[in-house]
Amino acid sequence: MIGHTVRVSSAAPAPGPTTAAAATGYPRKRRQTRRRLLRAGTVVLVEKGPAQVTAGQIASAAGVAVGTFYNHFRSVDEFIAAVAEDLTQAIEIGRNTLNEIEHDPARRVAIGVLQLLELADTDPTSASAFVALTALRPEFRSRIRALVGQAITDGIAAGVFEVGAGQAGINAVLGATLQSMRSRVLDETDHDEAAGVAHLVLRLLGMTEPDIVTAIAAAQATLVTAGQRPATSGATART
Repeated sequence: MIGHTVRVSSAAPAPGPTTAAAATGYPRKRRQTRRRLLRAGTVVLVEKGPAQVTAGQIASAAGVAVGTFYNHFRSVDEFIAAVAEDLTQAIEIGRNTLNEIEHDPARRVAIGVLQLLELADTDPTSASAFVALTALRPEFRSRIRALVGQAITDGIAAGVFEVGAGQAGINAVLGATLQSMRSRVLDETDHDEAAGVAHLVLRLLGMTEPDIVTAIAAAQATLVTAGQRPATSGATART
């Protein structure tokens, strides 16, 4: 989802045979450069932290001049906002897709937790950026909290969560998931712990043990069908 927005002047003349190829190639090259900056810059962002990263560091990591960075982003803050936007869009797209194929709120929450912990395994840089931006970017944190809050509200409305709607439930779910992502990135826990984290989240939302086990098993089956590896089913027995 990175770098697909390209501004094209409506006043530009209709291109001829030669300029047509140039008009096609330039936006593509610009998108590729933006993607390279975002990929490389995210690594620097994770290593240095949002308060310490500089345009020069990002440009150097991407193998471009500092001026090229400023051709795409007016400031480091705008760059960080773009990283946050890409992460948010990816999560929202995943949420919307999941809502279409899975109608049980508990299973959706379990799948979301398992996927975030899978991200910590398969793309620790993006997972680290997610954790850092949730802590340090209020607008990013607000959007993530809204997604979690809606998931909890859906579960309450469906009668599967026995918890009051509000900040306490959001804090519990988000706190457990973020800490577990951080621990996984730091290699303090194993991949098999993911199902245990999903179990904990559903317990915090007031579900009973049999219902939790059923929801996590169904969530794992959905991920297998989607081609993602599940956490070991034995971890579902953790409390």
